[in-house]
Amino acid sequence: MPCGAWWCSPLRGRFTRELPLAVEGPGGPAPETPLATYAIIAINVLVYLVTSAPTGFWQTTDEWVSRLGFVPAALLATPPSEFPRILTAMFTHANLIHIFFNMYFLYLFGRAVEKTLGHWRYLALYLVSGIVAAVFHTVFMYVVNPAGLAIPSVGASGAISGVLGAYMLLYPGTRLTACFFLGFIPFCFALPAVYYLLFWFAMQVYMGYTLAASAVAFFAHAGGFVSGMAILPLVASRTRILLLRMQAATRSLFGLIVFYSPFFYRGRELNPLVKSVLAMLILMLLAGSAYAIVDARTEDSYVASYQVRAKLKLGDEAYSLVDSFFIRIYGGKGTLMLKATLTSYGTAIAEILARNNLVYNPSLANQELVLDKGLIGIDIRQILGYNIVSVSIQPKHFHGVYNKDGYLEKGELYASLAYRRLIGSMIIGELAATIGLAGAGAVGPAILALAIASLAMLATSLYTVLFLDRELVITPE
Repeated sequence: MPCGAWWCSPLRGRFTRELPLAVEGPGGPAPETPLATYAIIAINVLVYLVTSAPTGFWQTTDEWVSRLGFVPAALLATPPSEFPRILTAMFTHANLIHIFFNMYFLYLFGRAVEKTLGHWRYLALYLVSGIVAAVFHTVFMYVVNPAGLAIPSVGASGAISGVLGAYMLLYPGTRLTACFFLGFIPFCFALPAVYYLLFWFAMQVYMGYTLAASAVAFFAHAGGFVSGMAILPLVASRTRILLLRMQAATRSLFGLIVFYSPFFYRGRELNPLVKSVLAMLILMLLAGSAYAIVDARTEDSYVASYQVRAKLKLGDEAYSLVDSFFIRIYGGKGTLMLKATLTSYGTAIAEILARNNLVYNPSLANQELVLDKGLIGIDIRQILGYNIVSVSIQPKHFHGVYNKDGYLEKGELYASLAYRRLIGSMIIGELAATIGLAGAGAVGPAILALAIASLAMLATSLYTVLFLDRELVITPE
């Protein structure tokens, strides 16, 4: 699922400057080996090695991002086939920096949470948090930036955010050493983990609402975080928490175990300030979910997903490409929801079809259409040799078959490619593309169901923060 920094997507976002360097252990004897955490890290690294090998392990190829990334618009258009991609996206990363920092955070905080929950319960919290993060990303993109629904996202950030939310409730008083970079100069300081994680959560909510057009999935982070807090009471063993509390409160003196009574018996709930800020942030997310519910009840639009396969001939060279695009159908018209996800030529094909009203046309239901003239072309910027030139794509022939609802079921598009010079233009190649409908679905019912699910998760996390924290905190401030 997408992360909180510029490296987490082919479309760059913002850089997170706060970097935790170490977390003081929660106390007690040496923990059991965190097998689940190590296994998750190993799987992520293995997937990254496979998907980034063609680039020398610097970044995952666009083809793998398209195959494994989660696309919310595809979830709305073809729900059953998109569910597995929620999981595959959780183990796919955009580039080396992206996976390094995600795995670093998981290693830093995941070991203590796994020690507390046990391997399988920890794994359940991790996976459910990643799934909930995808739900939040879909719901809030619908609210703040519908075009973002068509951007593929990858990364384990949503699932790791769930681990952070659980850690904050379990070990708010552990000391965390962090560095803040002012330019190239690091300033390091230590503070309780609860304040660092609270600040991080607040930034995800704030930037999610204010940077709607960013490629960073801030709401996926926020959703994973609240999911970790909401799920924790369901997967945590109260007996195990009590034992860990006793271990954390013991100290040895001349080989004897001595209980440090003030630490063991003092209040263990989150302090009122932390509770108030957490509650306010959760309520801000609740407002977004409630808005999505109200808006989705009146939403009368559909999303159609299309696959594109094309062959390009440029001079003596031939190329093949596979791409996808999404169309939003509203008021009897099909408008391009977002440019195709991978290539400029895939984008151009989508725009040509949309401009010529060839993707969705109720008047063509159950018909075939053949056009050999009158088609509107498009210009794109393309690198040819060492120069960036304007390439004109002029459609010459179109053949489409439409289903009973007026969607283009399958189509063929042929076009010539030319680039403009100071005087006239020069034909440099040709394009042959096939377009197929992958699926179409109503936006309103899908968003309504997902928004209700996110609302329920937020309400549960709010109840946990306000009333259950005393049962969960192991190392208080």
